[in-house]
Amino acid sequence: MYYDPLVDVQHRLPAAMALTTSFYAGPQVPEDAQRLFEAARVSAGWGAGIATPLRANRGTGSSLVLARDWGLTDLEAALVDAIEASYEPSWDADSGEFTWGMGLDEEHPRGQFNAFLAAAEASGAGMWTGLSAAPLEACPQVVDVDFPDVALTRAEWIDGALYIRLTPRHEDPNARTSFRIVGAEPRQWEVSGIDGCTVDLTTAGVHVRAPRIAGELAFTPSSY
Repeated sequence: MYYDPLVDVQHRLPAAMALTTSFYAGPQVPEDAQRLFEAARVSAGWGAGIATPLRANRGTGSSLVLARDWGLTDLEAALVDAIEASYEPSWDADSGEFTWGMGLDEEHPRGQFNAFLAAAEASGAGMWTGLSAAPLEACPQVVDVDFPDVALTRAEWIDGALYIRLTPRHEDPNARTSFRIVGAEPRQWEVSGIDGCTVDLTTAGVHVRAPRIAGELAFTPSSY
């Protein structure tokens, strides 16, 4: 796990601990990381199936990221089933947050464990490797969302058009929510999908105001 050449101390841990080490090594030395990961799987006893309940750790979430990144579909399916059965995935209607309790009976969700699991929810084939392989391209962003009163469960660019799905914690057609779109060209947009939505061009980007209701907005670029 760790070797200190100055004091000649090697921190020895079971090979299963490399489930997390492989996550960090994956984008840098993928072949070595995959060999290390296979050894860790054997050490963890992850063969045809995965025994539950899983204990709370970072390695489960990082392993799901790698399984999806490398296309290990059988392992991905087994991990998803084990996580669902062991880690208490739940929505908090008051805060609008989705978290995993991890079976720890703690007041607040454990940060690192939840971070790895959330990364796994957002990952897909080649995404972790691709993220580290080259600088990210600059792209338009949606900012200043009224979270947690309103969440965006979709924000996707398709052929130059932006599609956003508003999901309020509590719907109120008489209340308004707002957000901005920055870095988008052209800066004039036609919007459809929710009646009463307005779009204003400002020096700080495109300012959008809409009723606080669930629905999908489509922003289509128009000429100046």
